[in-house]
Amino acid sequence: MKILITTILTLRFVFGQDPLPKSLTAEERTRLHEIGMNRTITDPPDSVVYAPAEFDSVAGIIFAWESYYDLLTSLIKEVAEEDTAWVVCDNANEISSVSSTLTNAGVNMDHVVFQQIATNSVWIRDYGPWWIYQPDGSRAVLDLVYNRPRPQDDDYPENLASLWGIDYYGLGLVEAGGNMLLDGTGQVFISDVIFDASQGFDPDLTVEELEEYFDDYYGVDKVIITDHLQYDGTGHIDMFVKVINDSTVIVGEYASLSDGAGNNYNICNDVAAQIANETNGNGRPYTVERMLMPPYSGGITYTYINSLIVNKKVFVPIYGFSTDADVLAQYEQLMPGYEIIGYDCNDIIPANGAIHCITMKVPAMLPQTTCAENWNLGDLNSDGSIDIFDVLLTVDIVLDVEDPQPCVEFAADMNASGDITFFDIIQILNIILDL
Repeated sequence: MKILITTILTLRFVFGQDPLPKSLTAEERTRLHEIGMNRTITDPPDSVVYAPAEFDSVAGIIFAWESYYDLLTSLIKEVAEEDTAWVVCDNANEISSVSSTLTNAGVNMDHVVFQQIATNSVWIRDYGPWWIYQPDGSRAVLDLVYNRPRPQDDDYPENLASLWGIDYYGLGLVEAGGNMLLDGTGQVFISDVIFDASQGFDPDLTVEELEEYFDDYYGVDKVIITDHLQYDGTGHIDMFVKVINDSTVIVGEYASLSDGAGNNYNICNDVAAQIANETNGNGRPYTVERMLMPPYSGGITYTYINSLIVNKKVFVPIYGFSTDADVLAQYEQLMPGYEIIGYDCNDIIPANGAIHCITMKVPAMLPQTTCAENWNLGDLNSDGSIDIFDVLLTVDIVLDVEDPQPCVEFAADMNASGDITFFDIIQILNIILDL
């Protein structure tokens, strides 16, 4: 029965369907009870070294080839100049067709990797994999429950983890990737739409449970919850907030009260003030930069902020407005040393999303170091001296208070036994006492 239900749900999306918007369709609103069906939920990782931020280095970007093909082709071409563009296709015939399309567009196909995994929609930011680094330096996939009844999309992160043979952790948290921005200091920005059942979220979720999910799975200590925009189709925070480094946040700004739909003029101003009064995980105040939001028009929330940082490039949505040039210049001023590239997003923005929404990063591999070359036995904090602090760190490891990183474990294992014990503590004490 479980297989039959999954097959039926999948077939609904395979044949004769127009491209799905980022928001819920009217038909999907009748099937909210299907969200999260057949999901794999796991225990959290034993240890999280780091959850990559919005601006961290990437190995490349994942794209789902489902719609807005001209925009996808342009983005893939730019990414593939220097990094890897993973292109997700439903079947082998589609891979062959897309390969021809990209080749004819002059894409560097040496940097394009196809994945044959069926998906429902282009909005891979919302359903795609999130990432953590583990103590051994490996990347692992974190998988949220997608707040849409789109089963193939929701299955994608687990299928990717299986394809790549990497660790997988499935959360029970219903969330969309476009509604979370990591700052790299152990904090995350989320809009309060996450509590809105009408948008496919869990109506029973509490703030405490939300914080626990992020602490356990992402190693994130603080969740900053903001208001969400009205009438933008999703309420996702990435439509009007962007983290460009660990202490600088862009927040949208409407030129006048009438430019923003509903109360969005005041919402943007209130969120800017809220973030300006926060400090990051290192205790530094956030610098808030305001960026113009084009006037709401024809039911469309236009945004320049739904952009994508790809190493030293920034892909920015533009619309042929007179304000495009000024915004691109502002990005150049805020992010010196980055190449700022504008892409026409007039076709996609009526579906309630832009560039950030159709891209998902794959973080760069951590540089591999040989502990024996860079760490001395007994010097657990690698500060150049062996002292009481190293003893205390070793005690924490022995008492299972601390889950050590590989190089720390190397430095603590004085007798190279493969296990950290009180004998190692005694040897470090002997060095300190010069015995």
